Amino acid sequence: MAGRVRFVCLLHSHQPVGNFDHVIEEAYRMSYLPYAEAFARHPHIPLTNHFSGCLLEWLEEKHPEYFARLREGGGGERAWETMGGGFYEPILTMLPRRDRLGQIGMMADYIEKHFGTLPRGMWLAERVWEPALVSDLADAGARYLTLDDSHFRAAGLRDEELVGAYVTEDQGRKIQVYPASERLRYMIPYAKVEEVVGYLRSLVPAHGERVVCYADDGEKFGVWPKTYKHVYTDGWLENLLCALDHAQGEGWLVCSTLSEAFDEVAPVGRVYLPENSYREMTEWALPAPTLAAYERAAHDVKDDPRLSPILPLVKGGNWRSFRVKYPEGGRLYAKMMEISEKVDGLNQKQKLAALAQRHLFRGQCNCPYWHGVFGGMYLPHLRSAIYRQLIESEKLADESKYGFDACVAQDFDFDGAEEVKLANPHLALYFHPGRGGHLYEFDLRTIAFNVGDTFSRRYEAYHDKVARAVVGDGAGAASIHEMVKAKEAGLEALLQYDSYLRESLVDHLSPRALTTGDLLSGQPPSDPGFLQGVYEPHIEGGGKGKKAKGADGAVHLSRTGYFHGRSVTVSKTIAFTGKDAFEVVYEITHDGRDAMEGFFGVEMNYALLAGDAHDRYYYHDGSDNAGKLATVADLGQRTCVGLKDHWLGVALSLRAEPPAQALVSPVKTVSQSEGGFESVYQCSSVLMQWPLNLAPGESLRLTLTQETGRA
Repeated sequence: MAGRVRFVCLLHSHQPVGNFDHVIEEAYRMSYLPYAEAFARHPHIPLTNHFSGCLLEWLEEKHPEYFARLREGGGGERAWETMGGGFYEPILTMLPRRDRLGQIGMMADYIEKHFGTLPRGMWLAERVWEPALVSDLADAGARYLTLDDSHFRAAGLRDEELVGAYVTEDQGRKIQVYPASERLRYMIPYAKVEEVVGYLRSLVPAHGERVVCYADDGEKFGVWPKTYKHVYTDGWLENLLCALDHAQGEGWLVCSTLSEAFDEVAPVGRVYLPENSYREMTEWALPAPTLAAYERAAHDVKDDPRLSPILPLVKGGNWRSFRVKYPEGGRLYAKMMEISEKVDGLNQKQKLAALAQRHLFRGQCNCPYWHGVFGGMYLPHLRSAIYRQLIESEKLADESKYGFDACVAQDFDFDGAEEVKLANPHLALYFHPGRGGHLYEFDLRTIAFNVGDTFSRRYEAYHDKVARAVVGDGAGAASIHEMVKAKEAGLEALLQYDSYLRESLVDHLSPRALTTGDLLSGQPPSDPGFLQGVYEPHIEGGGKGKKAKGADGAVHLSRTGYFHGRSVTVSKTIAFTGKDAFEVVYEITHDGRDAMEGFFGVEMNYALLAGDAHDRYYYHDGSDNAGKLATVADLGQRTCVGLKDHWLGVALSLRAEPPAQALVSPVKTVSQSEGGFESVYQCSSVLMQWPLNLAPGESLRLTLTQETGRA
């Protein structure tokens, strides 16, 4: 038989948990519906589809007729294929084995119910691969999946060997893995149709059949910048499908689903693939300075013929490194793992157990756990949505079995040191003694919202490109990996970086009064030891493994250090004063011999999602509305500063005794997205500040009371 290419088109479509409804509706109108209609007009080019469970649930509610279209496919004898995977699109390597199997099983059950077939193939979210996944995937019923061809090159395979499926194994369990073409991923839909078809023709073997997979995001067909006009209005997709139909008539090309390829074409060999993801993801996982150096080096050597044989063996970092690169992602992961363990301990016969598990699984949606061109870690509404699911799951688990730990010490974030959790039925507070004794999570359990879901400003390798970014649209459709665009002007002025994590109960011991400019710069002249050094913890009313009820329990944190050569001790004791409030009693003691002068401030950072919305604003004891949450202001001496969010229905009042100078300012980051660079409001900082004039042996006692209520 003369050689031919079997072409598989796999489109993966996904919307994050918590994404705005109008955004998903737009994606449906601009991508999911029109590409399905286009393929339906060409019944000899069957689609292999993967939809995340998040998106399937939305489609089932909003557009149930779309399910019928997917089931009918092209309307001929060849049905489209629907792939399985983790239901809520988790990174499987992030999950305990029990949750991996649970997520895959949930998706298989859903597909069988709605589409009438049990999936054999699966989509691996973000193609984040580790060899030990094989046995779990096989045990969950997966028979085959696609990975980027870079995974195979990293195992030493040459381009001419990427001709079909390979068998891989772990602990005696086997699955087949198909290389998906990175070159096609960059060509489609940006290259000319004749170039795409010409490339496929160049892959025709002398004899036999070569399987070529294109596996990429469905959103590229209409949602990505400028692609709707290019793909549909200008006819790119229709022209491609006509060209593929013509090529099939010539006999050198056959289009099929991945399922058909699995059934009809034998694997070509065995392979053991190293840990990997797609190339860009491994680069994004690198620390920012390393990534910048990596990109410069890659640019310098890309055309060096001496290095081209080994460049496929060079990759970036491990996906797990996002938890270290971004502590915000690490604490989100820690929360997920804490709740997973709680849910696993439930009696599965309890009515609330299944609901708790579903909330947990929704809280494992991958998008806010990483950042690149995609990835929603910089997007507060996506992080908040995941925290909401995890808090709801925890509430159900507590109701089912656990009750409340008033105060417990545990290494929640897996850094080798214990953190402290103080909780009651309405609030949950997490403190990091090893990082300034900061309050790093502040859960309003009643509304399942984490006020402490802040994000700090840090250097990113792509910040080097902000100065040359163009505001507005350019000509033609371009890959988002190649665009240097900005959604707004003036972003360079926001490229300031925080020297500490923007959490709460951040202690500033400084030689002069801090200003709003210090807060905006992120580089205050505060003593770094008290700002983010180690505080010694002591807890009352609980402990590791010890449970206390109600409002019992208190956390005491203290640090002794030197400030301008003088010994000083800062201690803070946190305890609930009611179901919706807690009190922080500070004591600053001068242990040295000479008089000490300076200023002491406590910074709180509140994440309330929208800094410029009219219904979210500051108030204080002199004004019911002191400006939007993005306001920069010195509010003067105040006994109370508060924030109201009418969308959430929340009022947060911070009371000071004695009165303090109050400074407020926003934290805004500059990040990249599919549409270009953009500023994102992350949180609002409130600094309460007092002068510090202490004789030897003298102490200053201060009290902050944090009240939470309804707006």
